[in-house]
Amino acid sequence: MEDAARIAAELYGIEGAAIPLPSERDQNFRVGDFVLKIANAGESRAVLELQNAAMARVRRGPVGAEGLEWPRVIPASSGAEISEAGGHLVRLLSWIPGQCMGDAAPHSPELLASLGRALARIDLALAGFDHPAAHRTLHWDLRQAEQARLHMGLLEEWQRRLVEPIFEEWRKIDWARLPQSVIHADANDYNVVVRDGRVVSILDFGDVVYTATVCDLAVALAYAMLGKADPLQAAEQVTAGYEEVRPLSNAEREVLGPLAAARLAMSVCYCAWHTRQAPENEYLRISNRPAWELLARLDRQKLLARRQRHLGPSLSISYREPLHMVRGEGAYLYDAAGRAYLDCVNNVAHVGHCHPRVVRAAAEQMARLNTNTRYLDENLVEYIERLAATLPEPLRVVYLVCSGSEANELALRLARAHTGREGVLVMDTAYHGNTNALIDISPYKFNGPGGRGRPAHVTVLPVPGAAERPEIPDGLAAFFCESALSCAGQVILPPGYLREMYGKAREAGGVCVADEVQTGFGRAGSHFWMFETQGVVPDIVTMGKPIGNGHPMGAVVTTPEIAASFANGMEYFNTFGGNPVSCAVGLAVLDVIRDEGLQENARATGEYLIAGLRELQQRHGSITDVRGLGLFLGFEMKTEREATSLVNRMKDRGVLLSTDGPRHNVIKIKPPIVFGLREADVLLGNLGAGGLGPGAGEAHE
Repeated sequence: MEDAARIAAELYGIEGAAIPLPSERDQNFRVGDFVLKIANAGESRAVLELQNAAMARVRRGPVGAEGLEWPRVIPASSGAEISEAGGHLVRLLSWIPGQCMGDAAPHSPELLASLGRALARIDLALAGFDHPAAHRTLHWDLRQAEQARLHMGLLEEWQRRLVEPIFEEWRKIDWARLPQSVIHADANDYNVVVRDGRVVSILDFGDVVYTATVCDLAVALAYAMLGKADPLQAAEQVTAGYEEVRPLSNAEREVLGPLAAARLAMSVCYCAWHTRQAPENEYLRISNRPAWELLARLDRQKLLARRQRHLGPSLSISYREPLHMVRGEGAYLYDAAGRAYLDCVNNVAHVGHCHPRVVRAAAEQMARLNTNTRYLDENLVEYIERLAATLPEPLRVVYLVCSGSEANELALRLARAHTGREGVLVMDTAYHGNTNALIDISPYKFNGPGGRGRPAHVTVLPVPGAAERPEIPDGLAAFFCESALSCAGQVILPPGYLREMYGKAREAGGVCVADEVQTGFGRAGSHFWMFETQGVVPDIVTMGKPIGNGHPMGAVVTTPEIAASFANGMEYFNTFGGNPVSCAVGLAVLDVIRDEGLQENARATGEYLIAGLRELQQRHGSITDVRGLGLFLGFEMKTEREATSLVNRMKDRGVLLSTDGPRHNVIKIKPPIVFGLREADVLLGNLGAGGLGPGAGEAHE
């Protein structure tokens, strides 16, 4: 800095402190109302002459440029526009007062449009301008994206997956169709000067080059989209401003998006290379993280559009701004930008996302054999023995299926075959599966949007505490009940409730079905099966979701007596149910629950979370109730709006939650049961800081 101040004084007669300014290649300093630029030793005089000539051309720009200011080259005391000092070429430029666009917030539509207009005026001013040095090979020229692509090997696999399609799209560009000219080529948000809410200048002509004119706008769009909630809208606002001054051709409009994406891809590839070369230069990484976030966001938008073209519109997607997950491990999911999210709701990945023992069991068995249950198989026999051993007598006959819906559908058939009746008793707000027969016994569906109301053969019990219990009708085949009510809002049944209702159902001639699709396999903590907390033994138990840790599996376990009634001459066969791979997966899940003490973890972590949530409830009036058992928990908020808002804020903080309950105002917590005390602290801490109020949950040692 002392050398810079000395150079300014000796060459230009300017006294004052030299304040460093960020730069990729040169050394830049502010000295009073001037910018001293000390060129990189490898920079040629011809390129600096090009820059000076381009700046002079822009200052003499076309009508309509009023209100914009452009840097002027200040000659040295000798009269030279380019001087030498210490083996470097030196220039002095006038200082343009204002704020870098990267530091200005928010970026209003008018600010973005003014950026487009300013850039278009540069392009109009440079139209017809030429210089021999402009025809150089510049690694930042969008025509040279292949150079950046050479550094893809420095990226992680998920990063390569994001940028590779962008380079492939870039290769399809027909450059011959695009107007060519000398352009500024680097309207990044730290080269753009803002004052009074509009762009007043675009600085640093260090990347000026002869190329396709539309590349100037593409570069600006790449940076203007960074950090925006709606990046495409921001891009449209900049483009609209640009076209007020310089309308684009159809060919230019077609390539604008691919070129902007290519600039982002080049930026992250060069950053990976520069970081290896100069790890101490923070400026080189200043836009790297936002660039990856933007690349991931654009990828999500592209995926969402493709999804919407072909996927049935009845399938919903989580969160206001969808997430694109590419990897999972333990209690965490990772999006396409590499960001980690604590998963507090995925009760399918029961022993943790992508648990290596489960993955290995599936891969090894798939490599050997996968067939059906019409052949003898050791995996099948061992698995049904192990599964039955977790249940009380007389539950020892197993049917293996592919989902919780299949399990409940089969349970309904078993009950009707055994009783010879049709009637079903269910809990209000219950959801038992997606087949026609199960929609008919799921009030959550038949009383919801698009539902056709309660069928005649179905009787609905209110959630305990809501009202008097209705009489059980004649003709009852089965009482279906989740052992803890999920869609009702994470409701734990009162002590003795199932004992009473099982007794009444059996007196009426029906069988009792415990739906453990969401509650089984140790989630209760105190017991392996949630129904055990009620001191009852069902006639049929249905299983799904956690049974295969993400592998499509389900099971029904019943008594020999009911199984005998079902064996009426019609064969039951399931092509994939009980296949060797599924059985290997199921065995691995049981092994992990046992060997890693996950049932006890669910108990201890659940108790810790309940205490933390109740502490939050006492300090924040938005929580009206906390309930649950083990890692089957929920807390109720006053309104659906509050709950939905909290879920989206927590997603932005890297914590995944979801709502449930008849009023959609219950935050449900049903994570993988590897979710431990440290994860609980992350959840509680973010709840306290993410909308409920200050602090919550002390860090657990």
